[in-house]
Amino acid sequence: MERSNNAMDQLQHPLEFVHKFNLYKLSGLLIKDDDLSSIARVYGVSLEELTRVEGGFQRHIDKLAGELSAAIPPPTRSPADPEVSILAIGDSITSDRESYLKILNRYWQKDPSRKMLDSAVSGNTTSDLIKRFHSTVLNQEFQWAVLFIGTNDSLQLNDEIGISVLSLEEYKRNIRFITNTLLDRGKKLIQITIPPVDNARLQGFFTDGRFLYTEEHIARVNDFIREWAKKQGYPVADLAAAIAEQDEDMLEPDGLHLNGRAQRLICELLLDLMP
Repeated sequence: MERSNNAMDQLQHPLEFVHKFNLYKLSGLLIKDDDLSSIARVYGVSLEELTRVEGGFQRHIDKLAGELSAAIPPPTRSPADPEVSILAIGDSITSDRESYLKILNRYWQKDPSRKMLDSAVSGNTTSDLIKRFHSTVLNQEFQWAVLFIGTNDSLQLNDEIGISVLSLEEYKRNIRFITNTLLDRGKKLIQITIPPVDNARLQGFFTDGRFLYTEEHIARVNDFIREWAKKQGYPVADLAAAIAEQDEDMLEPDGLHLNGRAQRLICELLLDLMP
């Protein structure tokens, strides 16, 4: 398929960004991640161009998975070991073509007993997740769930009111419902704390400047995640605390999403908590 003359002008962001975060999912289209032909048609680009972009992502995943394997050699398992499916639930930090989900699946590529499944949608808040909970989460077969959501809930208007997309109380209510539902159904659960945001980079990338994040709100979200998980008896992969201990940059140029080093850090945290 040839790209139309104005196709790229119709995309809100460069193709690399749009494809990296699977923005076609926002329309509700049921397209598999590896169906590049269909995704190219949605974006109005040639299959050749999308394949080139995808190839770059795959090479980076190979690199990150190789680094992870060198740091934490994959355990040797036999075919008789029980199969464990882990459902990743979240927003664009998970629905990322270079995310921890992709890295771990590459890391486990010789281990048929371990597999991560994707149930993340870019732009989702916890309220969006609840709306699709039965159709995209509870309809899947899995034993473990990784819940990583709250960044979009914390987005605030950049004005004198500074109201957040969801109040902290709404976020708490939603997380209680989501986690209790998973636990009541016998799922093993890990929740990840949400990372910091660099507002200067964020507003330089998304140039309308209408939104921002505050350290105070993010800290309150993470305090709740830790407290609620402790009360309910499930572990937390404390990404926020781990990032605070790092000397190197953990964010993409947009100041919002995580770079490869941070995604690999999530893998390391999860491997400490999963079987």
